[in-house]
Amino acid sequence: MRGIRAAAAIAAVIVAGALAGPAAAQTTPGGPWSQPNQNESLSSIRDYGELVKTMQQYVQRSDGAARFSWGAYAAKGSERRIPIVSVGSGDRKMVIIANQHGNEYTVSNSALEIIRALTSNAQGAKAIRDELTLTIIPRVNVDGFDATTTGSPWRQNVDPFSCSPCPAFYENNRGYDINRYHSYLSSDPLDDPNTGPVTTGQGDNPVPEALTVRNAYDAAGGGDEVEVVLDLHHQGTYKDPDGSMVTAATTWPNATETADELGIRDAFDEDVETSKKVVSTLLTATDGKGYANFSRYPGTLPPGISRNAYGLLGSASVLIEMRGDIGQKSNGYIAKTAYVASASVVDALADGSLYRTSTARAEALKERGPGVDGDE
Repeated sequence: MRGIRAAAAIAAVIVAGALAGPAAAQTTPGGPWSQPNQNESLSSIRDYGELVKTMQQYVQRSDGAARFSWGAYAAKGSERRIPIVSVGSGDRKMVIIANQHGNEYTVSNSALEIIRALTSNAQGAKAIRDELTLTIIPRVNVDGFDATTTGSPWRQNVDPFSCSPCPAFYENNRGYDINRYHSYLSSDPLDDPNTGPVTTGQGDNPVPEALTVRNAYDAAGGGDEVEVVLDLHHQGTYKDPDGSMVTAATTWPNATETADELGIRDAFDEDVETSKKVVSTLLTATDGKGYANFSRYPGTLPPGISRNAYGLLGSASVLIEMRGDIGQKSNGYIAKTAYVASASVVDALADGSLYRTSTARAEALKERGPGVDGDE
């Protein structure tokens, strides 16, 4: 594999620069990443129009290195399209999605910052673009964020109807949990993953936002070409046994029973192994930094969760959960941490060091306490 620079040295520069205080320089000399702009980019949250405008501005300044597109399916409630940016032209492929749950929106800025950094004219950013093609969806759930009937963000998409009984993972008079409706069948991207037998098509998927993510993943090359998928979320507040605050959690696919039923267990286990390398990479990048006390997320088993679906489809697939909305200044730090974690994986995939990474850090990660409603 071609390397674009000395991985260890550059990784140290990335993390030091990205987590530096406001008095630090605005770019990292010789490195791939311009620093996050906390005041302008990471603390405030953009509405739909501002989000689209910002993404388009980053693409316009890239001199053709990035492309803006609309998702293949409109959001269920408002019929607005979901904005997507692709950056780079390299053979290696990666997908980053965020804000699948409408009330988990701080991490949308983390994904935006990846776009901003990689559309810059920094030599390191250009080098990464030569190695990678990234597909980035900063806000999957555009309606759950700012088009709900209550005027406040909620977890589900917006598809309100009264039902009894309701479909799987549906909230009455609200909508569907998008992150339970990703088709994991390579032969049927329009599949509803929650009905019928595992090994055959299970009916039509009723969640256009999830269909949009799967379509973008397939357009990027699907399981044959997309090497890593990152899914950015929020979680609640937890503490370690020693009383320290758990500010983040991460984990990898665990749908082993489904992999067995599909007859793909060996391939799935390889994807899990690579996913652990991804986790070890981001843990090292954020090690010892404020707002970066990671635990292992106690992931649930449904195969339609993106973390599981894209693992079953053939990619390393990792969940990153950041502690949720806790005030504007803290939101900036939280978004910055998710940005650094994601950037470290981008860098490691670009220079190939990801595949030389030990899984030991991931495997030693202690599991967080029991999950609560609103996670993943």
